[in-house]
Amino acid sequence: MAKDYESLHREITVCDTHCDTIDRVLDGGIDLGDRSDKGHIDIPRMIEGGMDVQIFACWSGKAGEADGYYSKRALRMIDALHLQLDKHGDALSLALTAGDVLEAKKNGKIAVIIAIEGGSAIEDDLGLLRDFYRLGVRCMTLTWNSTNWADASQEEPKHNGLSDFGRDVVREMNRLGMVIDVSHAADKTVVDILEISSAPIIASHSCAKAICDHPRNVNDDLIKAIADTGGVICVNFFSLFLDQEFKNQSGGDSKPDPPLLSIVIDHIDHIVSVGGIDSVGIGSDFDGMNPPPKGLEDISTMPRITNALLEKHYSEAEIAKIMGGNFLRVFGEVCGI
Repeated sequence: MAKDYESLHREITVCDTHCDTIDRVLDGGIDLGDRSDKGHIDIPRMIEGGMDVQIFACWSGKAGEADGYYSKRALRMIDALHLQLDKHGDALSLALTAGDVLEAKKNGKIAVIIAIEGGSAIEDDLGLLRDFYRLGVRCMTLTWNSTNWADASQEEPKHNGLSDFGRDVVREMNRLGMVIDVSHAADKTVVDILEISSAPIIASHSCAKAICDHPRNVNDDLIKAIADTGGVICVNFFSLFLDQEFKNQSGGDSKPDPPLLSIVIDHIDHIVSVGGIDSVGIGSDFDGMNPPPKGLEDISTMPRITNALLEKHYSEAEIAKIMGGNFLRVFGEVCGI
């Protein structure tokens, strides 16, 4: 007998591969233990949403800052997250391996994976990359909206993909066992990474360009290339990346209505059609964007995706892969089991 969606959602391992909530902790002074009517994520709403794994991105900042700013900013964010882990050890557990994730779920806790968003945090120094790894960082988005040693998707190329140092970063992340994240990267950067990396990669919060033509989204050739090497594209909930009509109407004083939750399922369907069932995941970008689709207002609404996938006649095993299993496989391959 088929399970109802709520039972299935609680049984499977549910992963969100990207949120910016630590910005609100560090800069806004919020405590993850307090339920809020602002933002998208806190512990009470994660529990309501049946979350098992949350990747918290530590964003290193915009271009134009002085040397040393980016590493210090990342360190302060990592420290803020560790303080929350210390304070809320009854609900949260740091995960360094896939085994840690499964242990946390068994103990009724949410596994926390630390990520850096923007490789500028390493200040062109592989020693700093290793230091961040020692602090528990297990995933890094190589670039943000601004090019560093990796061309970004929303700037003119400077390196035709990766610089020589960028190639060294990829190799060192492989050696350490750190997940390479290509969200925000230019297409040629992703091609270069795929040529170099000995491990599968992820796009932690990106959508399908065939559905919404935005530079942040992933084209079909790259979806297939990432999938062919065992990687995963995790669908972002930002309406600007999800819906072509919303994108076309945005700008100036225009404030179009966000699309429905079903647009997220459309992107999942498309990625599955191009890359296969093992190639897609969920990367909300909560607390780093607005607006999300109607019906996905915050992390507590995540069971609605499971319900929508059931209504689209995905099997329970396929839903388990989409909602977290695919990412967990990559995490285990890269960071250990």
